[in-house]
Amino acid sequence: MFSSAWIANLVLDLLLIVEGTGMPGVPFQPAFFAVAMFITQGQVPFVPCWIFASLANLLGNVLGYLIGNKLGEPFVLKLKFLRLEPEDIEDLRSLANKYGPWVVVISRWFGPIRTPTILLAGTLGMNLPVYTLFSSMGAFSWNFAWLWATWQGSKLLLTILGANASQNWLIAMLIGWGLAFASLTVVMGAWHRYKNNRDSSEEDVNDNVDNHSEQHAK
Repeated sequence: MFSSAWIANLVLDLLLIVEGTGMPGVPFQPAFFAVAMFITQGQVPFVPCWIFASLANLLGNVLGYLIGNKLGEPFVLKLKFLRLEPEDIEDLRSLANKYGPWVVVISRWFGPIRTPTILLAGTLGMNLPVYTLFSSMGAFSWNFAWLWATWQGSKLLLTILGANASQNWLIAMLIGWGLAFASLTVVMGAWHRYKNNRDSSEEDVNDNVDNHSEQHAK
């Protein structure tokens, strides 16, 4: 029979597989906090939790790569929740040309380009072994940061709240969902700001071209 601690780890790993495919809005934060609480209480060790979480996330990354490589750019452009335009893919291609496979690591830490990078890495010319190597760097570092931060936060929380376990868990879950909402808000805000800035820049360029054409015509 699995303990509650390992069930929480299993739930976290399943969520991280889905999140790793590039699916936005996956509420993994409460699961991180739950696992961190078990680590704080000594029911599970940190390192195995971190390794399994990272491998699960990496598995999702590889699945996302294979899906995007199989279905191609038209499929990614049809994903309405991404609001991607062909120009966005060209921007991503420019980043890939500039930073090479390191763009995979960068995207793990920068939400707005994470999903298109995962889904389009193959079509951008990155082979699977190289993608897997750099994706593992991003997955292991990102999961370490999340698990370590929630672990330290849970230790502080238990120190403040004392020994009432049921009350601690309730507040921990509320904090976890708060983190999920805040993270999603920040990512969506950054994405919309990027899109708006890009659209504004394109409008300015078009206006300048039109003005130049009118002046030339006169």
